[in-house]
Formats: sequence, C-alpha cells, structure tokens
Amino acid sequence: MTHIKDKRLWFSMIGIVALGSLSGLTMNNPKEYYLSLTLPSFAPPSWLFGPVWIVLYLMLGIALYTIWIQTHLKNRSLLLTLFTVQLIANLLWSFLFFNQKNILAALIDITILFLVLSLLQGFLFSANRVTFFLLLPYYAWITFATVLTYSIYFLN
Repeated sequence: MTHIKDKRLWFSMIGIVALGSLSGLTMNNPKEYYLSLTLPSFAPPSWLFGPVWIVLYLMLGIALYTIWIQTHLKNRSLLLTLFTVQLIANLLWSFLFFNQKNILAALIDITILFLVLSLLQGFLFSANRVTFFLLLPYYAWITFATVLTYSIYFLN
C-alpha cells in the first residue's frame, strides 16, 4: 500500500511542477515585459519568481497528495475540486498577464484564485490542519501576488 501512495506523491509533485513549468515556458519574454511595466516599490526582482514558484509548486504537489490519500475526509471531493479550480486559475494568470498582456483579465483571474484558495484554506482548517499549514506559504504568496497585480493594474 505504501508503494502506491509513494507513486501518488511523486505523481502529484512532478505533475504540478510540470504544469507550472509548462506555464512558464509558454510565457513570451516575461522578464522583459515585467520590467517594462510601472511597478510598485514593493515589487520583487524578476529573478525571485522562478525559485519561489518551484518551492511553492512542490508544496502544492504534497498538499494535493495529502488530500488525495485521505479517503475518509468528509469533504474530500469538494477539497479536490477547489484545489483543481485554484490550480487552473493559477496557471491561467501567467497566460493572461504575460502572453495576452491583459492586466485586467489577470487581475480578475487572481481575485478568483485568491477567493477559491481562501475557501480551500477555510475547509482545510477543520478537515486537515497539516495541509492547511502546508499551504500557508502559498496562500501568503497568492495574497501578495494579488496586491501586486492590483497595484500594477492601477499604475499602468
């Protein structure tokens, strides 16, 4: 049984990192575009995004695994659905912001991402505290990215 769980862990981690990497590979000169924008004073340097996202995607993979294997969870289907929706919104943001250069659409997307992630965190707090705490750094980053996107929208 452990062997099967280990496969699901690797599948979750590698799958989410691969999706994130594919999203990154489809961006059209993200650094150049990011630096061409009027950025708020608290905007991080462009080199920071890659390392942060690798760590966060690994944590997302582990979080997915912890939800996936706990078949006894009362709201497991809901948790998996919310997780999937927030992941899709996460991947869509890069496309909207960097490929389409549509800051407003990216702003709407990240707002939806933040709201869905907030719901997920709310349910996880009572259903699975380990996963709740595992996702806190991601939640903090998405909160920051939401404020950053709002700021970029209003400055540009």
